Amino acid sequence: MARLSDVISSIHPASESPVPVPQALEAVHAGFPSVAQDYFDGDFSLDEHIIMHPDTTFIVTVAGDSMQNAGIWDGDLLVVDRALDPQDGDVVVAVLDDELTVKRLVMHGHTPVLHPENPAYPDFIPSPDQDLLIWGVVTGNYHWQRKTVQRHAEQPVPSVTYPGAKSSGGAIVAPKHPGAYRHGGWGSRHA
Repeated sequence: MARLSDVISSIHPASESPVPVPQALEAVHAGFPSVAQDYFDGDFSLDEHIIMHPDTTFIVTVAGDSMQNAGIWDGDLLVVDRALDPQDGDVVVAVLDDELTVKRLVMHGHTPVLHPENPAYPDFIPSPDQDLLIWGVVTGNYHWQRKTVQRHAEQPVPSVTYPGAKSSGGAIVAPKHPGAYRHGGWGSRHA
């Protein structure tokens, strides 16, 4: 897991201003090509289709391979929505003792478990004295198919914070919210 203070610069707003992209009229066939694929239907805004809550949605760059069996690879971009309530089975970005990680949230009774999607890594179960903060729910991810066009590899990501963040000795500290849970159970929320 990466230190929150070390990776906060890789978290940035999903979009300041939407950029329209041309949208094809037909679906792309994964089998044999269609003879009618030359028809396009105006513009398509990725923001309008993948971002439900623009004010609380962020893009985060993945570092590591603990989620590769979920199709999330090192260097991928995750769309993270902080407005959604985490549910059993969601892929989430979590903060635990100032550590930032992406894992699948699995409930074992009333105990939240952070489950990696790679058998090389163990499940993480917080101890009773640890706060587990679900920072946001992953609603999508972008996997680069052509590695030479990775914008984030060529240009530095701007250093930004997120709504409600506060500085604590140089580190960005996530505010506690209804997504924060103690080991005592899924419903044991605290302020």
